Amino acid sequence: MQAKVTVLADDMMPGVEACLSQWRDAQGRAPEFAIARMAGRSMQASALRDVQLLLVRSITRVDAELLAEANALRFVGSATIGQDHLDLDALKAAGVAWSTAPGCNAQAVAEWVLATVLRQAAREPEMTLAELRGKRVGVVGMGQVGRRVAALLSALGLQVVGCDPLLSRSDKADLAVSDWQNLASLLPTVDIVCLHTPLTRAGLAPTHHLFNAERLALLKPGAWLINAGRGDVIEADALAAYLQKGIALLDVLPNEPVPALEVIEACQQVSPHIAGHSLEGKWRGTWQITAKAAALLGYEQVGELADIIPAQAPPVLQWSAASAEHLVAPYAAIMAQVVDCEGDDQRLRAAVAAYPGQASAFDDLRKHYATRREIAAHRIFGVAKASSAQQLLTDLGFCC
Repeated sequence: MQAKVTVLADDMMPGVEACLSQWRDAQGRAPEFAIARMAGRSMQASALRDVQLLLVRSITRVDAELLAEANALRFVGSATIGQDHLDLDALKAAGVAWSTAPGCNAQAVAEWVLATVLRQAAREPEMTLAELRGKRVGVVGMGQVGRRVAALLSALGLQVVGCDPLLSRSDKADLAVSDWQNLASLLPTVDIVCLHTPLTRAGLAPTHHLFNAERLALLKPGAWLINAGRGDVIEADALAAYLQKGIALLDVLPNEPVPALEVIEACQQVSPHIAGHSLEGKWRGTWQITAKAAALLGYEQVGELADIIPAQAPPVLQWSAASAEHLVAPYAAIMAQVVDCEGDDQRLRAAVAAYPGQASAFDDLRKHYATRREIAAHRIFGVAKASSAQQLLTDLGFCC
């Protein structure tokens, strides 16, 4: 009889049991598992005794202290794009393999950015698509997320300028980018800045506090600063000073999960690090890391994610026949039904005001975040055939 595979997983990671149920050995047999769940910020060294697989999210710092009692650990999987919460040297010293889930929630983050851009533009009720399309967007960090953001904003009709010093000429080919600039050249010339870098403190292009007071001062007056990458890419004091006059739309903040109340109050839009929290993105993350773990332990994860992801009726949206296709507002209204930026903003402000200085105010919003489907799952009715609205909505990924 095979020994059970022991697993400790973040209690907010969906689909762990379903993904592990797809494991098979060479004879087609499914292994048995002993699965424990624990809050990501509460994981301690003692919890890792006899655990073979540790499955975490970005809120868990995996370092030498956490690994101190990991006597059986073979693999650490993080259902996230970034890896700044993983101490790779400590993992190597402990002989533990690791993996993240590249691109798992990239589409969800890009859709959050799209919704944010449209919402901010629609603050001017009569803003036209032509006016919005006259804006230049600088995407800083052209990894999995940055590429999706560039593609969606290009589909919307905006001119996208890319910035990523780590990309080679061949890497830049075929991306939805009209121009490439270095950061110093880009910041004074764009109307919207989107940050999608990992958080790194060393290497060729470290990003920790990349946006300090000097760089924030380069932004055009009235530019929109959007961050859906990592909060500490922006230096906290510099951000607070910038917000005295500048516009910031932030899903990530310095010093999470206890960001400064004055920063939250000064932002035009803020949310509790949920840009990537689509149903599909969360399940993709789990699927990717359990597949890596299976291969390491000599199993195969069979089938497809679509076989196990919960079946749900497609969300139905209604396009108003009275909508003015040339204005931003109706498209912002459609995207608001996909990503509730306004609701997320209101809930975070209320939570941190009611419970100042408490991490639970931030974490509970993430824990109880409503189910969100990606654009491709939605169906829109009421759009005139062969209209400019149908063409644009289709380009953005909707079925209508």
